[in-house]
Amino acid sequence: MRVTIGIPTFNREDLLKIMAKSLYNSDLSAETSIRVYDDCSTEYDKEYLNSIFPTAASINVNSNNLRADKNMYFMYADFLKNGDDYFFNADADLIFNKHWLKKGLELIQKTDGVLSLFNTNAHKSYQLIDNQLCLKETIGAAGTLFTREQVLNIMVYFDSIEKVQRFDWQWCNYLKVIGVKINCVNQSLVQHIGYKGQNSRLYFDVGKNYQIESLEEGQVVHDIFVNSIDAIRIKESERAIKLSQLNAERANDFWYHFKRCIIIVLKVITPSSLYNKLKS
Repeated sequence: MRVTIGIPTFNREDLLKIMAKSLYNSDLSAETSIRVYDDCSTEYDKEYLNSIFPTAASINVNSNNLRADKNMYFMYADFLKNGDDYFFNADADLIFNKHWLKKGLELIQKTDGVLSLFNTNAHKSYQLIDNQLCLKETIGAAGTLFTREQVLNIMVYFDSIEKVQRFDWQWCNYLKVIGVKINCVNQSLVQHIGYKGQNSRLYFDVGKNYQIESLEEGQVVHDIFVNSIDAIRIKESERAIKLSQLNAERANDFWYHFKRCIIIVLKVITPSSLYNKLKS
């Protein structure tokens, strides 16, 4: 029983170093093939990726930037070219519970072959199976463990890379159509530490019930929390400055105030049902 750990990467060197260290500190006693899929990063090269993933079975570097969804499609397609039994969709901004892989391989035997080890607060469960598993309609790709059969199902649906738009949303919907249940752990076995990715600018998914196992890991989570809050505060401050500037411009804008007066008059003299139609 062999597992491919697929890692899509693009810049964010600081988070990638944390992820790589956490991965190698976890229990990888099961047979694994670490495979890296870099999407034409500008912050580092293949030699650097080799240095932080010294046991990688392969490191692929795209000649141009495909963006996250199409890079994942390439990663799934490449998995089917090797003989491994399971595929784990890692990410460059995850940290790992010490026994994430062993627990994941045990739990996936109770499922249809799709198991998220990341119980994100962004995707709600609709059914509790037991104290370990629940069912969800949708999950993100990051943190998901698949049997080979289910990766094959997904890639049968994606018969061309041109079909890829929102990769994980698409295969979630497809799996539901063909009757495959999407299981998720109740206690996250991986945690997301990325707040500056393609799909996570400020607010980002976090894994529910994740258990921090060391002081170093706790410090990582703390630092990510502080950095993300700082980024949100900066954004809110920039938004407040722009609003203040806009209000200052409007203060002396005759036509702005004239239109506001017309709107107020219409609201007063027009029946509410008609006013709502005009407004829409």
